[in-house]
Amino acid sequence: MDDTRLVFGIDLGTTYSCVAQVDQFDQAVVLKNFEGKNTTPSVVYFGEDDTVVVGEEAKEASKMEPERTVAFVKRSISTDDAYNKPTKFPQGLDPTEISSYILKKIVKDANDAGQSDTEVKKVVITCPAYFGSKERERTKQAGLMAGLEVMAVLNEPTAAAIAYGMKVSDKKNIIVYDLGGGTFDVTIIRVNNGAITVIATGGDHHLGGVDWDTELAKYMLNQFNKEHGTNHDMDKDPVLRNQLMILAEDKKKSLSVPTRESVKAIVTYEGNSTQMEITRAIFDQLTEFRLDETIEKTKEVIEIAKAKGTTTIDEVLLVGGSSRMRQIKQRVDAELNCDAALTDPDECVAKGAAIFALNESYNKAMEEYSEGVRDEPPAKMIRGTGGATGRINVINVTSKTYGMGCLDANTGADIVENLIFANSPLNGNCKAKSTFYTVQDNQSGVQLPVFESDVTDEVNEHTIPQSAAVAMEEGEPSVLKLTKKWPKDTPVNVIFEIDTDGILHVHAEVGQDSIDFEMKIKGVKDEKELEAATAKMSRAKIQ
Repeated sequence: MDDTRLVFGIDLGTTYSCVAQVDQFDQAVVLKNFEGKNTTPSVVYFGEDDTVVVGEEAKEASKMEPERTVAFVKRSISTDDAYNKPTKFPQGLDPTEISSYILKKIVKDANDAGQSDTEVKKVVITCPAYFGSKERERTKQAGLMAGLEVMAVLNEPTAAAIAYGMKVSDKKNIIVYDLGGGTFDVTIIRVNNGAITVIATGGDHHLGGVDWDTELAKYMLNQFNKEHGTNHDMDKDPVLRNQLMILAEDKKKSLSVPTRESVKAIVTYEGNSTQMEITRAIFDQLTEFRLDETIEKTKEVIEIAKAKGTTTIDEVLLVGGSSRMRQIKQRVDAELNCDAALTDPDECVAKGAAIFALNESYNKAMEEYSEGVRDEPPAKMIRGTGGATGRINVINVTSKTYGMGCLDANTGADIVENLIFANSPLNGNCKAKSTFYTVQDNQSGVQLPVFESDVTDEVNEHTIPQSAAVAMEEGEPSVLKLTKKWPKDTPVNVIFEIDTDGILHVHAEVGQDSIDFEMKIKGVKDEKELEAATAKMSRAKIQ
């Protein structure tokens, strides 16, 4: 096989993960795991020795040994507190390290199953669209620790749009409503014969199908407590919680079948048992407020797109396994006056990432051939199938707003001057420059505190209080050291630039003194830390 094709797409999901590749017929296909399934539960169980179990067996173990089990770790990638050492996770691991075990498992299964002609090594990994620079760095490092070569970190809705949009030849504006197991994204994307441009994006990393499970689990426990006069609290009993959550997920899936209007559930605990009937009406009523939250987020993104000139929506695409719940399409159709398409919701993200990976690999090979670095051109692709035609052009947008911390010249208050706003195009020229000034004579250095936030109003939120933003760096901010004595009010030129992976880079200069610095972000490992973590991950016995 042409080495251009030896690339893969990975959907590193909150509840389920999978890996895909574009085959010799230019069709994106998901590679099955050891159990013969297309998706693997993103659950990790830590044995007493060095054994690490990932997937269905780990999910089952969570019922009885929750203290040894980690699920929904993707939600913690966005949480700085989850990286405080020692962490709350088994063996003191952090969310990035645990995510690397999930990646190692799905890659190992794909390799062992022998469905691909080569070892899974070069990959594109997907992440929620609202992930900022630090979350993307953490996601990339999870791949590196798993021994992978990470070509890019791609937005999940963009990947879904690639898998779907490559079949569309007309110019269309599409809403991608992505309700996964633990996260929610809504993105408006323009598709035009291979060109995919993200217009606006938003979401909530603590909103997903597991929240529907939680409401149903609470209901079942309440019914159990009523019948037996007990006062069990699943928030204080991890074993009970995991048993109820797994039962709730199963009943939710049953109620998502078009022909099912009710299901029976049996809750058994400490010798007592309660049987109950759960109707679709009960389930929908219990979870309506969660659905309301997704609709509110969707309307917010639509308003952002309108402000940028996109006033019409041609199609709505439902993505993510939780979009299978019947209430989702019914409500989205009613609210947006559409007929939303539910197409391959569990696998389209991985497939889109695989198509993107092949496209990037093909274009790079063609460039190397034209420059004489490569002796032979890459094998031609079959046009019009699977989207793998070597003509995809993706322009994403930033998900966060980035600014520099400084003092208000009039009040002396700590503020943030925002330089790059959320939903700015990542077109290879996402750059902003601003000039600040020293506050004292003869300063030995200039602190450079970088902040991120979710503000979007470029006119009214050009400057915001530092309390309305989050410092990017762990500990003290980076410092530009000055080699001469400058007077007060000396200009400090600062440049922010975001690369096509959505990762922020900062440059600052005073006269001849300058600095390009890698921010010390909590949870993002430096070279030595990454090397040590990778070695540790490689010694683990993954099952």
